[in-house]
Amino acid sequence: MKLPMTGGCLCGAVRYQILAEPVGAGNCHCRTCQKSVGAAYVPVLFVLYDALKITGNYKEYATTADSGNTMNRGFCPECGSALFGRNSATNKIRPVNAATLDEPGIYKPHMNFWLSAAQPWDVIDPNLPKFEKNPLHL
Repeated sequence: MKLPMTGGCLCGAVRYQILAEPVGAGNCHCRTCQKSVGAAYVPVLFVLYDALKITGNYKEYATTADSGNTMNRGFCPECGSALFGRNSATNKIRPVNAATLDEPGIYKPHMNFWLSAAQPWDVIDPNLPKFEKNPLHL
């Protein structure tokens, strides 16, 4: 992937740069992710904390994830775009919503996880590794 990767919200008030290669990528099918974006899953890039640079004012909404951890979900207070998060389980990795990249076509998921909450109408790539809950290496 060409660095930096850039992205932001629908209205442009919040922008971000990813300055280093993501350490992982996958589709999260948990219920809190589904509700936060209004879709079957969130396409997630896992980015090192120091590699994510954010400009603009965003808000966070704290939820209890299916894992039991607190997930602070960052969003634009103007347009409501769900952008990135902070998980209480780690201060090393931040999830970034790959759909908010300026070039979302560069996203290549490595796995599907939280399939225990996947919707029966969702079409899941049979060629990707599958995890009923969180993969052990995240």
